Amino acid sequence: MSDYTLLRGADAPDYTGDAPGAFLGYAKPMGAGEIAFNLRVLEPGTTNVPPGYDESLGHSHTDIEELYFVVDGEITLKLGDDVVKLGPRDAVLIPAATVRSARNTSDAPATLAMVSVTMADPVAGSAFHEGFWPVG
Repeated sequence: MSDYTLLRGADAPDYTGDAPGAFLGYAKPMGAGEIAFNLRVLEPGTTNVPPGYDESLGHSHTDIEELYFVVDGEITLKLGDDVVKLGPRDAVLIPAATVRSARNTSDAPATLAMVSVTMADPVAGSAFHEGFWPVG
């Protein structure tokens, strides 16, 4: 028998708490030691920030790059001073130091895949930037 780990979509843990949409984790629950893979389902008008955090927040990382890939829908990203829209199968590679924030400014749900190397402590390995992308 081959050696692998399988996680069905219905079994992926959702880390959003009571926030709208979903933040589904795949790699960590499967025991991945080197890669992180998460899906963020953003409802219309929502921002990719942890539950309870200010929606104007941006973040960067100390030493990891991230690849964002839009699975479906449309995502608006602020990357440093630039604002770009990504649609299905569009991707962007974001260097560690680039401040970023993702929003769904459309009127339909959108799904964003986020891929990076595993971080031992994601909060300690991140810098948060208040007022990066003001709401309103």
